[in-house]
Amino acid sequence: MHRCSNCSVWTAHQYCPLCKRQLTAEKTALETYPPYHSDAKRRNLKQRVFLFIAILIISSSLLINLLTTPDQLWVFYIVGPVLYALLFINHTILSKAHAGSKIIFQVLALSAMLVVIDVTAGATRWSVHYVIPFLVILATLTVTIIILRKPMKWREYLGYMMTMIILGFLPVLLFLSALSYVLWPGAATALYALLTFIGMVLFANKTMKNEIVRRFHF
Repeated sequence: MHRCSNCSVWTAHQYCPLCKRQLTAEKTALETYPPYHSDAKRRNLKQRVFLFIAILIISSSLLINLLTTPDQLWVFYIVGPVLYALLFINHTILSKAHAGSKIIFQVLALSAMLVVIDVTAGATRWSVHYVIPFLVILATLTVTIIILRKPMKWREYLGYMMTMIILGFLPVLLFLSALSYVLWPGAATALYALLTFIGMVLFANKTMKNEIVRRFHF
């Protein structure tokens, strides 16, 4: 682009359209910055590639299972981990979602995978008895550590922390609904969630307490 210092006019021509003075080329503001290449298309392409790979593995395993041992559906040992790996890569690694959202998503996805493996292996319920309760405790502890290390960002993680506290009572509900018959892991998870909530109320500043009261409507 060319700029006329006399008329302050930008033009693609070598002469000013107003005063007809010969102009010299100057860089505009747009030309000053390097060309912008969005990573969204690259991430989208990678996500579709991993989705295709997951579909290929699952469909191939299903076909081999049905052709060789149709009475033993071992394919679910593959389906669960493959779907979890797909979600882990596309949502946790490639996604730009919030860290709190990724933690909760990991809890739900990993729990679902473990339940599928548990059911396929004979439904001894080790997943709902022990693994899921302590997985919830670990995730709640992780969010707590993030808030303690980044106190200025507590408002961003408060909703995720409250969600983890609510999930902490889920194992007890599984026990009450007879889906689980081992009480102590669920009770420990519920106690940890309750203590976490009490700690938030006792040690939070006034602004955070008001936000907690507003979120829980009491």
